[in-house]
Amino acid sequence: MFDHFIVYGLQSRNGDISLQNLLNSDQEPEIQHIYPKTDTALFDNLKLWCFPEGIIYYTDEYKSLNKQVEEDIQDIHSKDQLFHFVLTNEKGKQRYCTTLLYYERIYVRNQNKHDQKLSKCFPKVPLKQIINNPLILDEDTQIIYAPKAVVLMSSQPIFDLGRQFLVFLYNNYILDFGNKEFVVSWEDLQQFDQLVLAHGLSGAENEWNQRQIRFINKNPIILYDRDFLEFYISVLFSLKPTILKTLNSEVRITRFEEEFLRFRIEDQDILSINNFAYRPLFSRLSLVNIMRIVISIIFERQILFFSSNPGEISQITEGLLSFIKPLQWDNIYIPCSNIQLWEHATALQPYMMGFDKKHKEFITSQLENKVIVDLDSDQVIDQQKEDEYGVPELLLKDLKQQLKQIAVTIKYSPQQKVYQWMEAILKTKKSFFNFMLNIIDNVIPFIKPVNQREQNNSFMSNLKQCFDLDGYIKAHKDPKLIEPIAKNTMMFGSFISTIDDYLTYEKQDIDKCVLTYINYMKQNDPKQMSIQQDKEIERHLYNFQTPQQIDLYQWFIKYKKFKDLMSYQQYEPQKPKDKEKLKIILHFYDENSRQKTRHLLNKRENRFNSFSTQRIVDLNKVFTEQRVEYLVQTLKVPLHISIKQSNSQRGVEKKKNMSRSSFLVQPENKDDLKRLVGVLEQT
Repeated sequence: MFDHFIVYGLQSRNGDISLQNLLNSDQEPEIQHIYPKTDTALFDNLKLWCFPEGIIYYTDEYKSLNKQVEEDIQDIHSKDQLFHFVLTNEKGKQRYCTTLLYYERIYVRNQNKHDQKLSKCFPKVPLKQIINNPLILDEDTQIIYAPKAVVLMSSQPIFDLGRQFLVFLYNNYILDFGNKEFVVSWEDLQQFDQLVLAHGLSGAENEWNQRQIRFINKNPIILYDRDFLEFYISVLFSLKPTILKTLNSEVRITRFEEEFLRFRIEDQDILSINNFAYRPLFSRLSLVNIMRIVISIIFERQILFFSSNPGEISQITEGLLSFIKPLQWDNIYIPCSNIQLWEHATALQPYMMGFDKKHKEFITSQLENKVIVDLDSDQVIDQQKEDEYGVPELLLKDLKQQLKQIAVTIKYSPQQKVYQWMEAILKTKKSFFNFMLNIIDNVIPFIKPVNQREQNNSFMSNLKQCFDLDGYIKAHKDPKLIEPIAKNTMMFGSFISTIDDYLTYEKQDIDKCVLTYINYMKQNDPKQMSIQQDKEIERHLYNFQTPQQIDLYQWFIKYKKFKDLMSYQQYEPQKPKDKEKLKIILHFYDENSRQKTRHLLNKRENRFNSFSTQRIVDLNKVFTEQRVEYLVQTLKVPLHISIKQSNSQRGVEKKKNMSRSSFLVQPENKDDLKRLVGVLEQT
């Protein structure tokens, strides 16, 4: 469901970060991690969107270092934010991004911190004391706060799923250092060992996937989140609709019996529950203004959105676009734009663009004849009135009445408020869909047979080639309304082209919303269509109330075994280290030592310091990864795994025997089998 996981942050050069380089923009945040691995040149422009206010550095007293910012900051985490934006490439393909932006403490080298260097006669200082009070290195070390961005990118508008995961990441890793404890059952780990002994790794995994292991809090092993960040990211990239698809499209994933993620697989249908929130839309705009904006979108006006919280504009525009189905916006779409790109608003093509409200006065003073939407004050300013579009007053009145009726018929209940909210959203989508059907009407009879078409290359001629445009306008119940839409909008042309691909050329991979429209038009029975719509709403609401449950515990057991295998594969015997050498001692005048210590402290602050994309796997088939297969084939001895156990559960002597458990691989011969059985009996 997600295409990429990306982390932007400052990279140390030659083991150090220079404040002068940061202030001169010679060094900026860059991609530290990306999964799946790909050419980072494809994301050259992504940084502009990840840091919408620019790259600002703060001192340890929360004062801006490189930009004039008028704000009183009491806590650096008050600058942390989560927002959404949409990228569109030259082919019109969109990428929906959810970004967590937070500030990370960085130890930098500042050669100009003091005019006079400290004396060389200062005593040596142990590393532990430096870590507790890093400013002991006061000669040229300075603490700053630098922005860091974590991005989840998808080809679908699954903003809410991205938000849930990044909120979990922020609370459990950014704020809590991954110190949250959880336990797994020692007995379940043993069960997996026995399956490996009997069937080998791949066979054990297949059988384990079929089992429904209940969490057993007996002989627990205490683990910490900080050691399993890659596991949770693996969860995101293992949620594939083809695997999860069941009769119930609503999925609830629990993390050791606590809800971790909730989403739906089928969210692209007209009357489905989407994986983005409608709350920002309805909390910011009245129904009347929502209708005005929808009409402006249908006629492909140039629309500008302004909000003091620009990160929410993408969810608002996605909600608005869901109300014009089965049409699809095919024009410029930059719902959360950077002020550096404001000149795109001078384009001649239709567009939907969003900006921070602080730029509203400047941008609107440079433009005219636009639709201006102020989300903070619920205002829609347009020089054209809605009746000038030609939308019949009766049609608008009917839509208003349906929307008001939804609010009247749904009675509020605290116990059912989430369910009722979803019900209201689906009924609102139904009202707008029927509104769109009244505008578009039935286009299918006007698709020309292949033998009646003439070849031509221009866009409008291509539309006329496969579609009787004049006949359609003439036969429409309101020709004045439909003519500017049919002749002047790209959305309508693309809509007709998609229907032609399906009906004439039998293309199956088309927009589900267009397919739903075709099925409704073939029925040509408004009463039956309304009944079918209500059944569809009931189905989605039932799925919402009874989601399919997936607990991460099953996956976690397999992943822990995989992680242990990887640790063994990467293990290289080393000579015992001298304990004295581990105590790094610094002199104030020793520049190289201070540089190494800054590097060490920065690694300590970096939540992704030990992160490795090699440990991100498809949890549905962990042990079919090529590198693990190779290891299993070549490994001839049991793999030992360190296990933490409490003295209260086992005696001291037994603890020594149990502190390292054997991971059993498929035996090569009978002697190996006897030896492995003996090890298993010991455990």
